[in-house]
Amino acid sequence: YTGFRLAGESGCAGRVEVEVGGTWGSLCATGWDLPDAHVLCRHLGCGAAIAVPPGGSFGAGDGPMWRDGFGCDGNEWHPGQCPAAVLGGHPCPPGHTAAVNCSGVAEALRLVEGESRCDGRLEVTTSPGTWARVAGGPWDTGLGSVVCRQLGCGVLEKVSGVPGLGTVVLRCAGTEESLAR
Repeated sequence: YTGFRLAGESGCAGRVEVEVGGTWGSLCATGWDLPDAHVLCRHLGCGAAIAVPPGGSFGAGDGPMWRDGFGCDGNEWHPGQCPAAVLGGHPCPPGHTAAVNCSGVAEALRLVEGESRCDGRLEVTTSPGTWARVAGGPWDTGLGSVVCRQLGCGVLEKVSGVPGLGTVVLRCAGTEESLAR
């Protein structure tokens, strides 16, 4: 997968499109669920997924219909990190394209290149869908704790810098998104 986007009136709601080898196509709705949608919405800088509308809600789209099924648990930072399988023999009904409505309230921060969405190098959004590394500097456990809480990742377990890159790396303990979980 080389790209993910939403096709619709808003940049944070629409038909799920995936780029494979330079070709964009719609994703089949078979197997598309809320944890998959959460990962995509966060990756696109659109906050959390609030609904997974029925297949085809945002039209059929142009290009091929990708029959890949994602098995996200909701904690990945990028859809490409999720286990994926080609649905194979079961055809996708025409126009049965995956869709999502994201909250549109983007997280300003994220952790990437770690073992989960609560571990890794700290990045800040500079515009919807665009992220930049946070440079190392006067980071302490207090600042790291604020980031962990803001991301809904529990308490700070470790904060460090990456030698030579000057970036901040955090590990938070917990992946709770709300008190109800």
